Amino acid sequence: MTSGDVERAWPDGFEVAGHSSPMRILVGLDNQEEAHLLSYVRLLGRTGEVIVRVLHVIESITVMGGPGIETEEEAGSLVEAAVFSLRMAGIGASGAVRHGRVNRIAAVILDDATTWRADTIVVSGRRTQGLRRLTGRGVREQLVRRSTIPTALVSSPARGLGKMARDCKKG
Repeated sequence: MTSGDVERAWPDGFEVAGHSSPMRILVGLDNQEEAHLLSYVRLLGRTGEVIVRVLHVIESITVMGGPGIETEEEAGSLVEAAVFSLRMAGIGASGAVRHGRVNRIAAVILDDATTWRADTIVVSGRRTQGLRRLTGRGVREQLVRRSTIPTALVSSPARGLGKMARDCKKG
């Protein structure tokens, strides 16, 4: 660090040398492993300074906000593993677990992103299936439609390669 560089402590406990405002990325994890999302964020971290907030929303399966489809401990473990992975790559990261009814998950993510002042939201690009997709009610579709914050839908490279291989066989 040169004498002109400034170290600043961010609320997440991440120190940034020489930059006044690193890119703030909110990563929305669903209840499956999202290695491709973390790989994408690590790539962004190589291009400049980033701070990441990993968010997982526990879905309540009833309108009354009843029990979630996973426990608080399961959700916490998912977030902790993602935060640890990013920190091991040298990226400042924090995490949070929130609760939301199944039809309000996008709203919970958008509220958290706005409160945290995210510059971008990154979520999995996996397609919603069945009726939720046809009615445009999937979380990803709602995020893209409602967000004023740029939102990146990141697909798993393996899925893309599998489709490409199938297309090559047809042709």
